Amino acid sequence: MTIETTINNSQTNQASEMVRTEKLVKRFGPNVVLNGVDFSVGRGQAVVVIGPSGSGKTTLLRCLNHLERIDDGRIYIDGQLVGYREEKGRLVEDSEANIARMRSQIGFVFQRFNLFAHKTALENIIEAPIYVLRQPKAEVIERARMLLDKVGLANKEDSYPHRLSGGQQQRVAIARALAMNPKLMLFDEATSALDPELVGEVLKVMRQLAEEGMTMVVVTHEMGFARDVADHVVFMDQAQIVEQGPPEQIFGECKNERTRNFLSRVL
Repeated sequence: MTIETTINNSQTNQASEMVRTEKLVKRFGPNVVLNGVDFSVGRGQAVVVIGPSGSGKTTLLRCLNHLERIDDGRIYIDGQLVGYREEKGRLVEDSEANIARMRSQIGFVFQRFNLFAHKTALENIIEAPIYVLRQPKAEVIERARMLLDKVGLANKEDSYPHRLSGGQQQRVAIARALAMNPKLMLFDEATSALDPELVGEVLKVMRQLAEEGMTMVVVTHEMGFARDVADHVVFMDQAQIVEQGPPEQIFGECKNERTRNFLSRVL
């Protein structure tokens, strides 16, 4: 293989990736929460991250949009270094303005809904596009109504969060994230705070986004969702990626004993 071919292949791989981490390390005091994590997500892929509590899944998501500062390694989103810039061969923390600009392109749906209690569903959705992206209010409202319809809440635009069920609040949170027209969506246990009968309505919206080609990284304990919707499944344990592959491999023919033990407990 020639040098030119190697360069071209590298450029093709980078162009097809939305997310890439290299030797990612994150510590909280003496505890190593991410230990040399290499992770990638292709454009349009739905990648599901599974594993026991405390394995580093949520921390990985929070590092992807620089809610947590990393201790070593690199993160690239859409080919751009996240949270840092290179100066004379070393990394220095990027400006707050650049970090905020990068975050505005990444939707994050948390375990808790984090809606503004004093704002209606519609007002929660239009807040960031108007005041962060400076988009025209009329256009933002029109798109917000389309998004409420998309998540099955067209008749709830004037409802305040306390008048909505947990599943409805989480669907408003998803619509709020989509209103920023993100290139990447991160879901951190988006159904874990819901009563069991409400889980399905949120997973339905997430399935639809995956089918539409939204690039997604989903941390979840919903193994049915991971098996049916994911393009790629990542199993984490003890701060590392232990095994990864297509869902039929992870759920049918996983090779690592730690993966098998975890799945035998949760399935």
